[in-house]
Amino acid sequence: MKSKSSEPILFEIAENKDLADNPKVLRVILDREFTRIDFGYNATGQFFKGGWIRMSPKTYVQVQGSAEKFLLKETTGITIAPKKVVFQSVKDWQFFTLYFEPIPQKDCVINIIEEEKPSPNDFNYYGIALKMDEGNQIS
Repeated sequence: MKSKSSEPILFEIAENKDLADNPKVLRVILDREFTRIDFGYNATGQFFKGGWIRMSPKTYVQVQGSAEKFLLKETTGITIAPKKVVFQSVKDWQFFTLYFEPIPQKDCVINIIEEEKPSPNDFNYYGIALKMDEGNQIS
C-alpha cells in the first residue's frame, strides 16, 4: 500500500459495470482535511418531471477491510434529507459533491453507503478502487 504525500490526490473514476450509472461517481479527491466525491445525476423518464434527489445525513465512506466509518460532513449541489432537489424535466442534470471525514492516502477500495439496508432510491456504491499510482496530485 503506497502513500504519495499530504497533497490532495485526484482520482478520475473510469467506467465500471459494477457501479451504478445514475448518479455516476465522477471523481474522488483525498485531502488531509476531507474526502471529496463528485457525482453527476441525469434525471430520467422513470419519474414525473425527472423526480428528485436528496442525501441521507447518515451517509458515510468505508474502506474495505475496516469497520471505521468516515462520516458525511457537507454537501454542495444536493440537499440533506428530508429536503429534496426537485427536477423540472426529464432532461435535467445535477452535479453534486459530498465531503466526508478524510480517509488515509493509501491504496484502498472504498464503499459509499447512504443506507445500510438500501432501497432502490438509495445511493450505495461498492468496490471503488483508489490506487495511488493512478491518482494525480493537485494543489
